[in-house]
Amino acid sequence: MANFGLSSYITKVLYSIITIVLLIVIYSYLVSLENKGCKCSMTSNINFIKGFTIFAIIYLIFTGLVSDQAIYDNFGSNIVIINKFVDLIFALVFIYYLYEVFKYTRALVREKCKCSEDNRREIIMIGSIIEFVLIFVLFLLNIIIVVVFTVIFTVVKSIEDGAGDLKGVIRDPIGSISKIPKSIADDVNMVKSSMGKISKQLARTRKLSR
Repeated sequence: MANFGLSSYITKVLYSIITIVLLIVIYSYLVSLENKGCKCSMTSNINFIKGFTIFAIIYLIFTGLVSDQAIYDNFGSNIVIINKFVDLIFALVFIYYLYEVFKYTRALVREKCKCSEDNRREIIMIGSIIEFVLIFVLFLLNIIIVVVFTVIFTVVKSIEDGAGDLKGVIRDPIGSISKIPKSIADDVNMVKSSMGKISKQLARTRKLSR
């Protein structure tokens, strides 16, 4: 049975809460600009920013409350994989969204849009950078965790295989010795096959280069 852990769920909830707070600040800021009739703030990407902000809030509230363990227990591992894939797509779009938010606030500052002056503008600008860094760090951590677990799994499997071979030698030394020539022959054949494939590939490369 899969075990996704309580700590990962708590981390997910905390990250969702922080992100939702930033999104609420962004949405309230955009609404205030519209209510003030701030024309210089009505750029071409404001509709995307506003629309995706609402979607992201709803998405994070829903996914933040549901743990991976709960999904696994109720729907199975396939749905967990699909959920992770959807999360990945959301993260990629969210990175683009953060870029658009940062670009939007920078444009307001650069164009000296007086009616857009608000403490929330600076909070949003700094917050979008922090969010981007957090996503990048979490992405790297996930990669590191996968690599570490893969290495550990490989080492453990090698130890288990080695222990199994050793037990076989102890229990049946004659039988184990008799298997050595076949094992060597299989390894030699595998090497020959690999070398043959490499030679064929090199020959094709030479023909194409002529």
